[in-house]
Amino acid sequence: MFYLLKGYPLEFVQPNRLILSSGAIAWEVFLPLRTFERLKSQNPSQEITLFVAVMLVREEFIQVFGFESKEEREFFLKLNKLSRVGPVLALNILSYYTPEDIKRIVLERRTHELAKVPGIGQKKAEKLILEIKGLFERLTKKGKTLPEPVVDLLSEAKECLISLGFSAKVAEEVLLKVYTEGDSLEEILKKSLKELAPFPCSAER
Repeated sequence: MFYLLKGYPLEFVQPNRLILSSGAIAWEVFLPLRTFERLKSQNPSQEITLFVAVMLVREEFIQVFGFESKEEREFFLKLNKLSRVGPVLALNILSYYTPEDIKRIVLERRTHELAKVPGIGQKKAEKLILEIKGLFERLTKKGKTLPEPVVDLLSEAKECLISLGFSAKVAEEVLLKVYTEGDSLEEILKKSLKELAPFPCSAER
């Protein structure tokens, strides 16, 4: 997998594409807007170093995405693993916010800030907050860290409960309460709904 590109800018294409000359090859690289604007203003004779991620869009077509830090690159790749996020939306998110900004937004549930990103909106932001949270912190039960597949399973279950009208807070609490090792998604949801039976939808405790 490609990891790093060094070269010189040949052209900046609005709104966020850079043609980067590296040896005998010129690369088209998509950048976060913040990075694009900063690089565009620097001396064109200055060498640029970008951490890159190559995404296969179709069998015959790839896109190269460039970042100024390893942290941004890694977070971009993690965002692409989420069911509601593709490379374009992941780049949009990183155009508006750093990984640390997103962590604050997610942990403080500031959906209105995430909703500012083009292609998201308020409703999608609420669901993305849930998914992205798993990238920053592992859900725990009785002080033990849960492995990533379990986090993904609980996140999917939580989305289902939210779609039924339960609040994210209530859904998370009950999922951590009822989950036992080896549960399937169906089993988790059955136990959760049984536990939630006394509570109205959208309940906040």
